[in-house]
Amino acid sequence: MNGQCLCGETTFKVELKNHDVHACHCSMCRRQTSGVIMTVDVVKGSLKFIQQKHLSVFNSSEWGERGFCNTCGTTIFWRTKDQSYCNINVFSLNEPIEDLNLDMEIFIDSKPDFYTFQNQTKKLTEAEVVALFNPE
Repeated sequence: MNGQCLCGETTFKVELKNHDVHACHCSMCRRQTSGVIMTVDVVKGSLKFIQQKHLSVFNSSEWGERGFCNTCGTTIFWRTKDQSYCNINVFSLNEPIEDLNLDMEIFIDSKPDFYTFQNQTKKLTEAEVVALFNPE
């Protein structure tokens, strides 16, 4: 699959691991996007940039980093620094995917009370997410 940022200056190809969408409620994602970010997991090592002159990577924690277009600001990915896990902004894909499924909400204990998703999802707290990616 191919994807891009809003302005088209950062383009990529990627292989999706599945069609399960995850919503993140952490304070960093909410600040970055003014809401939740919805992502889909990618096959390890499959995210390849076609145009990356305007790609920037922000070290957002001891174990994670965020990629974005520094021209238009579009969030492209979040990944572990060792690149053993990566997800992408599901809305940055060029091709529509018909069978997407909102599967999981993470950092559920950081979610503001003023919104709720209608469908049932798996829900992980901040501690559960941190334990998955940073087991120390």
